[in-house]
Amino acid sequence: MGGNTVKRIWTTVLSLTLVVSLLAGCGGQKSAEPAPQTPAPAASENPSPAPSAPEPAAQPKGDTTGVTDTTVRVGGFAAQSGAVAPIGISVREGFEAYIRHVNDNGGVHGRKIEIVNVIDEQFDAAKGLAASKQLVESDKVFALAPVLGTPGVLASMDYWVETGVPVVYPMTGVEQTAHPPKKNVFAVQPNNPDEAAVLAQYVVKELGKTRLAVFWQNSDMGKQGLKGIQDHAQKLGAQVVYDAPHEAGSVDFSTPVLNAQAKGAEAVILYTTLGETIAALKSMYELGYDAVPITSYVNADPENVPKLAGEAAVGLIAGGWVPVADPNDPDIQKFWEIVGTYFKDADGNPKVPNAYHTAGFIAGELLVKGLEDAGRDLTREGFIQALENLKDFNGIMAKGISYGPNERAGVLNFYLNKVIKDENGNIVMVPINKEPYRLER
Repeated sequence: MGGNTVKRIWTTVLSLTLVVSLLAGCGGQKSAEPAPQTPAPAASENPSPAPSAPEPAAQPKGDTTGVTDTTVRVGGFAAQSGAVAPIGISVREGFEAYIRHVNDNGGVHGRKIEIVNVIDEQFDAAKGLAASKQLVESDKVFALAPVLGTPGVLASMDYWVETGVPVVYPMTGVEQTAHPPKKNVFAVQPNNPDEAAVLAQYVVKELGKTRLAVFWQNSDMGKQGLKGIQDHAQKLGAQVVYDAPHEAGSVDFSTPVLNAQAKGAEAVILYTTLGETIAALKSMYELGYDAVPITSYVNADPENVPKLAGEAAVGLIAGGWVPVADPNDPDIQKFWEIVGTYFKDADGNPKVPNAYHTAGFIAGELLVKGLEDAGRDLTREGFIQALENLKDFNGIMAKGISYGPNERAGVLNFYLNKVIKDENGNIVMVPINKEPYRLER
């Protein structure tokens, strides 16, 4: 594999940071009741000794929906057609690749994982809810995975909680997946308020900046990011001296930049998507505003940020929840191998995994870890408890996932990246920290 290909692959993997945050925008099924007993015939006057009945096999106590002696049924939703299809297809392939790998190596506790369906909800809220109901009520799955995209996740959340179906890695950055915690919903990627708290913590404690400005998109992402920054900055003795909302797709940031500069903001935190980020950086550069720009993992894109912003990107700090990938890392090589084994490109060669394959793969790893730790006597209750007990779970691509009785955020560790001009004059995004930077609660 040539150097350019490796660079392209891992540029894309780092871009997992913009995976699904860019997509912001009935009683539970119980195990069958025992069959009613047939009344015994009247006893004769001289009954013969009855033969001893065999002891019945012990049954797990709890909800065994979707579980047989040899299989466990799962399913989810992700766009397979329409504008978001390239993302949804890759998520499905990444998930399927890991599950097929596990099945081909014996399954989990003697059971194969049956992916009943990954429904094409076309990134639509109503279709996402309908998909959840079909999977739970008709397909009778044990757990939901993968589930992709803010519209379907938010539309389905109350239904998931009502039915108690385990939900593994709802792929969105909105805080509702983890705050307040839901017993049966296990988020992975950082939610907006937690990431905002990390960005504020880094700016204040590591960079020594205490006067902050926030440019935020008028959306759940922006509103939740702003609140997270305001709340955490105050705890750290800093303050947001200026904030400016904007509509999605905005390209003129000259007024917010001038206002932030006039307020003496030492750092500007950007809760913006890629095009808006580029526009804000260019405005700061053109107006000579030298505050530190820092942004969420939505914009930790090592290919497009330097290419589109050029010199204006230099100095930008971007969060991320996966580290820069090393092609020599055995885990990375294993990831390539597994995806390439089960999916081929148009020429019949092993498919090169992208950022969205990574997300699906991690959902598969987390599902399997829960099944393994829940044991052979599998119930939904045991599975939920097993995931709740996870501490710093590291799989092949899953890293640092933890839960607890009142914690469903999954990842509170972050990696920081910075755009620099290297010794050859190239504008590149490089990692700041090799070890994860942790949010201090």
